[in-house]
Amino acid sequence: MDGSGLEGAYQGKNQGDMLNIVQVERGKAVEINAERDNLLTEFGKATLEDRYLMPNETPQDLFARVASYFADDDAHAQRIYDYISRLWFMPSTPVLSNGGTERGLPISCFLNESSDSLQGIVDLWNENVWLASRGGGIGSYWGNLRAIGEKVGKNGKNGKTSGVIPFIRVMDSLTLAISQGSLRRGSAACYLPVWHPEIEEFIELRRPTGGDPNRKALNLHHGIVIPDSFMRAVEADEDWALKSPKDGSVQNKVSARELWIRILTARVETGEPYLLFIDKVNADIPQHQKLAGMRVKMSNLCSEITLPTGLDRFGNDRTAVCCLSSLNIETYDEWKNVPGMIEDIMRFLDNVLQDFIDRAPDSMAKARYSAMRERSVGLGVMGFQTFLQMRNVPMESVTALSWNKKIFKYIKQQVDQSSKILAKEKGACPDAADFGIEERFSNKLAIAPTASISIICGGASPGIEPSAGNSFVQKTLSGSFNVRNPHLKKLLKEKGKDNDEVWSSITTNKGSVQHLDFLSQHEKDVFKTAFEIDQRWLIDLAAQRTPYVCQSQSLNVFIPADVHKKDLHQIHYQAWKKGIKSMYYLRSMSIQRSDVVSNMQQSANVKVDNDNDYEECLSCQ
Repeated sequence: MDGSGLEGAYQGKNQGDMLNIVQVERGKAVEINAERDNLLTEFGKATLEDRYLMPNETPQDLFARVASYFADDDAHAQRIYDYISRLWFMPSTPVLSNGGTERGLPISCFLNESSDSLQGIVDLWNENVWLASRGGGIGSYWGNLRAIGEKVGKNGKNGKTSGVIPFIRVMDSLTLAISQGSLRRGSAACYLPVWHPEIEEFIELRRPTGGDPNRKALNLHHGIVIPDSFMRAVEADEDWALKSPKDGSVQNKVSARELWIRILTARVETGEPYLLFIDKVNADIPQHQKLAGMRVKMSNLCSEITLPTGLDRFGNDRTAVCCLSSLNIETYDEWKNVPGMIEDIMRFLDNVLQDFIDRAPDSMAKARYSAMRERSVGLGVMGFQTFLQMRNVPMESVTALSWNKKIFKYIKQQVDQSSKILAKEKGACPDAADFGIEERFSNKLAIAPTASISIICGGASPGIEPSAGNSFVQKTLSGSFNVRNPHLKKLLKEKGKDNDEVWSSITTNKGSVQHLDFLSQHEKDVFKTAFEIDQRWLIDLAAQRTPYVCQSQSLNVFIPADVHKKDLHQIHYQAWKKGIKSMYYLRSMSIQRSDVVSNMQQSANVKVDNDNDYEECLSCQ
């Protein structure tokens, strides 16, 4: 596919009609239906206006632009447009923003690693600058670098290393300096294994107080790579060896439990570090990647991507790339029986991936190579809690578990089938073909946060997590919006309680309905907020769907500020024990309070949209 601008790109478009034809230059013809704007909320329209629409473009034009540009043919383009405009499926932010335009690439999720040399470090900096300048959200692995004080050169004749932290700090400054067009500034996460000698200082990387301010990286996100052996050492209350990445020599020993407590304390106080249970990740990578000797070392900015990086068996360096989009489970009943829908979406994602491969500049050569070899995509979901609320089902229930398994098993079966169909038609991806395996995509599923695109989809709950509140005020570039749960609104209307007084009380109570005495206990359970739900249910739901998600899921946990340390440990320990691959933010009520809801009378004085508390990566949503 060739890149093209939008000037003169729309053909045969008649604004006076409800049905118009949109065709991006060198794209496919799509008939749009302007009435589908009625499916969008005012907040959703404002979000599109603020972040996605080109000049003089309507929401339906946008959906048609993307469908037209990434489709196989006219019929496929029309179906993709219908899926998007009906809010059954939503492409990720880079696809919506850049598809069919020249303002950026349709993929912006990258993972890379630095080798243990000055050249390797500078190469990583250089690549990350170019990735960020093109709208990249980057995850980088720094665990190959020797720790502070280790010898440089033969017998240490060239001095000693300065460690990982100073180089990460430079990456922090570089990332902050690079702007991602008009959408957002650069974002990056750095990962370090829990056995690295600098892990204790790394844990405190984002803590603004304490320690040397010149060894902080307040604008970078960070994650810790945790093997099973560490968790077993925590179980047994054993010492944990911190080892040189160069030769495996033990540099220091610490208490595994004390290190674990420091990690959890940092998560309570700052929301991070993310956790990646690496042995489970590598146990589940595709068979052809195992045969090729590949392994995953890290994740991305939102902890749902698990792809190999670094040198492959051909001696080529890989920067992993993932192409993302999400199904809207809220509309599951509308699309579950539509024949070929998920295959259509996988074709769409395959074309997005190919567009990146064809148009990525030489500064992204490692990413282009990786995308060409493994062709991994990440189809995810949003609206899981909303789907349950439509059925009057609490997340804390066996019924929720039943739906969870049914839906994700169905999606996995469909994407696996689609990958094989496309492999026969277009050829298997080279990584799989080398071992006689017929798969178009090495990986097919990954559940991203979707905070942004779920707003477009009528306010569906983000990803697989519960909503933070049933009513809140959201500030955007277009103004403030009172956001109310539409399914709760329907229930209140049935009870004759859909009025400003009731909604004001919900907003004042942090989006909760637990104080409303006219609701039954079951109804209160259905509309529990994220902080009111027993987090063990979120862990159980995530663990249950793990076998059906080939990569990982952006899994947040929500805790009160005064959480007991035993409960804090159990939530994370059970996540590992039950086979969950990664944990994203720990959202603490003490940090989150002003971010979620505010008293309507005081809303003008309260910061509602706080990007500094828990930054979500637009590359993944």
